[in-house]
Amino acid sequence: MHELPSGNVFVGMGWGPGISLLAPDGSIIYTDHYWSDSILVQASIRPAGVNDYYFVTGYQRDSCTVNGTFTVPYTYALIGRMDSLGTISSVNCYQPNTDRCWSRVADLEVAQNGDVIIWGSGGEGIQWSFYAMRTDPFGEVVWGKHYGAHGSFQFIKELPSGDLLAGMNVDSAGAVMARMNAQGELLWCKSYFRPKGMIHDAIILSDTNFVVTGYTDSLSSTNPFEPIPSGYHPQLFMLNLDGDGDVLWCKGYDSAPHLWWALSSSRLVESQDGGFVVLATLSSPGFSMAYRPYLMKTDSNGDTLWTNSAGEAGYRYRTIDLLATYDGGYMFNGVVRGNMPQGWLGSPYIFKANALGQLPCSERIHTVEVHSLFPSDSSFMLSAVDGGIRFSISLRDTSFNPIAQYDACDFTNALVPSARRSPHQSVSPNPSQGQVTIKFTDPLRADSFYSVYDGRGRLLFQRPLPSGATSEDIDLGRFGQGVYLLKLTGPDGVFHERVVVSP
Repeated sequence: MHELPSGNVFVGMGWGPGISLLAPDGSIIYTDHYWSDSILVQASIRPAGVNDYYFVTGYQRDSCTVNGTFTVPYTYALIGRMDSLGTISSVNCYQPNTDRCWSRVADLEVAQNGDVIIWGSGGEGIQWSFYAMRTDPFGEVVWGKHYGAHGSFQFIKELPSGDLLAGMNVDSAGAVMARMNAQGELLWCKSYFRPKGMIHDAIILSDTNFVVTGYTDSLSSTNPFEPIPSGYHPQLFMLNLDGDGDVLWCKGYDSAPHLWWALSSSRLVESQDGGFVVLATLSSPGFSMAYRPYLMKTDSNGDTLWTNSAGEAGYRYRTIDLLATYDGGYMFNGVVRGNMPQGWLGSPYIFKANALGQLPCSERIHTVEVHSLFPSDSSFMLSAVDGGIRFSISLRDTSFNPIAQYDACDFTNALVPSARRSPHQSVSPNPSQGQVTIKFTDPLRADSFYSVYDGRGRLLFQRPLPSGATSEDIDLGRFGQGVYLLKLTGPDGVFHERVVVSP
């Protein structure tokens, strides 16, 4: 997902390979599709300039023998270029120097000089390829590297110096970070959280300061009905590294009993106030099955400021991407499974949260515990085979039926509208000089509490509310003038009110 200066959002969503242009409220403005008999669904879109985008996926052609026993189509790497309406200007395919049958691109990075860096996707069985390749703005191969180990790149990001920071998941080595020069040669390579840790995403703060996210553990099985083995307890981690890969600090986030779903990558963005926002997926207790999205904001040291989740009973949500928007909010997308309109069993979704992480409905509370972690790093080497070839293909615009769009707050089986202003409570006076009173139409039930946040989304304090209470006095004057959020959480849902404190 990418936000345009107009506030519209460019997203890779369509019937098969294609794009959609969304208004700031999420409604679809325009959809276009590109097609051939052999193109796979696109993996990523990245801006190259004004009204100029690259997209990557896989292209199947020719034949390839797997383990000397059966023949499958060869899946080439594909890089395409288009404008914000999906009009394609060029498409090139690439074959790394490898005998592997699967070279679909997972993602790309557009370098400062206009070069494009791509890398292979991980997968099950034959569907993985551990390679990276760099092309110039005209599509010519600059260099290609294919690694013999069983693993995959998760990201490659260009540093201010022109070096490249890479995150990889490698069997038995766990979560791996590496620094390469502009020619793709490894300068250092270190592993963390061995043997099954996973790296996912990174933010580049400077040439010598990076923050990365991932999980401390993972499962080899993808069967959602297979019980989680005893002792499996992954933590979401946020790891701060210096330019040599040495650990500066590391925080772990424990989401039990809804353990993190390790089959869906976490995503990390920087907030406008210098903090970090992480998107991850919770799992169903006892099983490796997607459950709900989880959004969390931390300060620059990884300490939590707020958390939020969303979801309805009978639906399972997995997350894909996270976008920090110009208005200070956060947009994330994924796939929801369950009984949907028109008889669907699943569909893409896009949610938009404000700067405090609040959603218009379906908010759910899932707590996390924060721990300081002390991972040790271990240096090791990866050997690569150089080379890669290019050839061009053509795609055609294709028309499909319009994409049906539904308000997720309306069609789900929600019993209580959540995270909306409640008709059962009022806050007065508002504006106030500091002292406010919350009045409740009905006496409060047990297990209710309120939270106070400042305008930056920082949790100031949290207090329980006594069962049977009909009002509560709150003093905000000690925090000074400004806009505050009162968030009431109870058995009936989550409600919020904004309060202005003025002199």
